[in-house]
Amino acid sequence: MIMGNFTSLKYACFLSCLVGCVGALSAKGNKVDKINGRNIPQQVHIGFGETTNEMVVMWSTEHNDSSVVEYHTGDNSDENVKTVRGNTVYFPENANGLQFFHRVLLSKLQPGVKYYYAVRGEKRESISDQFSFVTPDSNEKQIFMIYGDMGTMTKSLPFIVYEATGETKYTSIFHLGDIAYDLGRENGAIGDKFFTKVERMAARIPYMTIPGDHEMFPKSKNQYLHRISNPGKEWPMRPEDLWYSVNIGKVHFICISTEVFFTNKMNIQKIMDWLVQDLEEANTQRQKYPWIVVMAHRPLYCSTDDKNEDCTKAHSVVRTHLEDMFYFYGVDLVFSGHQHMYERTWPVYKNRVLAYNYLDPRGTVHIVIGNMGNVYLTEKGSKPGGPWSSFISRSEHEMYGRLYVYNSTHIYWEVRGAQDNDLYDSRWIIQRIHGPFNKSSIFIPDPLGAAGAAWRRQQEDSSDFINLRFFYMNGDDYTNRITVLTFTVIILLFGLCFKKKILNIVRLCFVKQESLPK
Repeated sequence: MIMGNFTSLKYACFLSCLVGCVGALSAKGNKVDKINGRNIPQQVHIGFGETTNEMVVMWSTEHNDSSVVEYHTGDNSDENVKTVRGNTVYFPENANGLQFFHRVLLSKLQPGVKYYYAVRGEKRESISDQFSFVTPDSNEKQIFMIYGDMGTMTKSLPFIVYEATGETKYTSIFHLGDIAYDLGRENGAIGDKFFTKVERMAARIPYMTIPGDHEMFPKSKNQYLHRISNPGKEWPMRPEDLWYSVNIGKVHFICISTEVFFTNKMNIQKIMDWLVQDLEEANTQRQKYPWIVVMAHRPLYCSTDDKNEDCTKAHSVVRTHLEDMFYFYGVDLVFSGHQHMYERTWPVYKNRVLAYNYLDPRGTVHIVIGNMGNVYLTEKGSKPGGPWSSFISRSEHEMYGRLYVYNSTHIYWEVRGAQDNDLYDSRWIIQRIHGPFNKSSIFIPDPLGAAGAAWRRQQEDSSDFINLRFFYMNGDDYTNRITVLTFTVIILLFGLCFKKKILNIVRLCFVKQESLPK
């Protein structure tokens, strides 16, 4: 293990040096391009539109130019390449960076298809490298990378970029606020540096974000509004509308700004009204999108030693506004950052643990994964903040999370080190009764399980004679079938033990009695 970790660290260091060299060569190339009059697109990144059948492509340039995307599905012959135009905005606040931001919306994409694209200005000489992305297929397993509080100072940033573009096929990346540290620092130079460093992954995997407190800093706020485009929202974005939702696979993701509770309180009622409307709609579609997952910057629960943090207080502002709503509408998971640590709770409501397991939880599970920025600040939780705390990482490693959504009932969560990829935490969450937690529900399994449902559909679609081999040839739903077998044996044993009494009862009920002579 030690040798493996050492090899991983050497590889990460080599990769970091390689990225630096590439950056230096790129900077040299930009000087040549400027001399030749070329306006090469840089900092390319993508994100979902209002649905996963839409993709937003964004980039920056040094000089004013058109915003054009050319894309195809593998055949780049002229008749198969589509060209889409978008918008360009001038952003003078980016005094030490690129001041022209571009945005193009690709629509009517097909699910599960790999698209190749390049971006350019009006002249073809300005075309970028070719990138690609794959649109999600709702029938397939989805994998999401999740982390918070990551900037240019994060030591593991080169590893994260390598991991995101490696063997694991991520559906999207969620960055839970506090981006770049900070987007507006050095008059935009840091924002440019960050999006240059993440381009390799953000140009290929939808890079979804929410604002943190650092995005509300005066010099960073407008940067965030121009560099990011939220699904279904205007661009440049409006500061009073920094929240959105999007359905990906089996999950309804709700991405909110918790900063409204601490900055512009005029927006509190607006976000609360929007949340109610969104959650109401989401619960009407629970059959199609059973999981509801919230992405937020500030956590509702945490065990940090810093008692000035909102999540440690008895009357937490964020918890006061959101917890009842999450419980009432059955929000399954809440991911957050802000605290530079890792922590996972049991299903919890009002500081009360509802179960010490993750089987059909009747409350929300909260996960804090904000320690990607711990080179900037490391926070510790020396003891659990309450009985609801299930796991706290004592390590000061930078970590990231993977969320595997297998189907309507099973998801798997794991946390890995961002320098050695070692596994630090993992849990299955099984939820078979999606819906509001305030309604009492009892899960009664189909006696034949999922295999039985599939078998019945097969019989409806086929005229063949009943084929029971389906049950023992399929490997799924083993537990339910064992349960059925166990109860069948119990019933048979009960019948054997009390067969005389059972026969007498049957005789009394169904056999006609002869009347006795007077």
